[in-house]
Amino acid sequence: MKTITLTWGTEAGLIKRASRGDKRAFDEIVHRYQGCLYAMAYRILRNSDDAVDAVQETFIKAYRAIDGFDNQRPIKPWLCRICGNCCIDIVRARKERTESLDQHEYMLVDPTHSPDQMAAEGDRDEAIAQAIDRLPPRYREIVVMRHYRQMEVSEISHALGTPEGTIKSWLFRARRQLRQELSMVLS
Repeated sequence: MKTITLTWGTEAGLIKRASRGDKRAFDEIVHRYQGCLYAMAYRILRNSDDAVDAVQETFIKAYRAIDGFDNQRPIKPWLCRICGNCCIDIVRARKERTESLDQHEYMLVDPTHSPDQMAAEGDRDEAIAQAIDRLPPRYREIVVMRHYRQMEVSEISHALGTPEGTIKSWLFRARRQLRQELSMVLS
């Protein structure tokens, strides 16, 4: 008996088939991008269950809207944008709920870290977030796209309509500025 190996071809072809209702093609899109979307959502939400929910909601929204997606564009930036919006919705929902911390007590303690380590990591993360917020808007945008959305330089270039060389230069300058600022704050 022969084994048949599916080759999906180009991403554009995969998107085209998915937009026509081919569930297997959409499943392949899910398979290709769920890992990076989960990593992005987890970095934003810092909760595994919420990250899974955000990724699931991302693919539900993408499935409903894929027939309007231009298959000549890369799909990853689009999925990342949807996922980012889903994360924002989850954060907003968290703020609206006023639950007792007692039911989430187990999440407050990490047995592998001492309270001092956890406080230091929180301070460091806050300092990094504040430093990124102080970057000029174009630098801030590419830092978020590259390091939080896991986008390649070519994908950022395409999404912003800016040459790759310019993106690399801006990314270099943004990282240098962050390094200088954080060396003063974190030392």
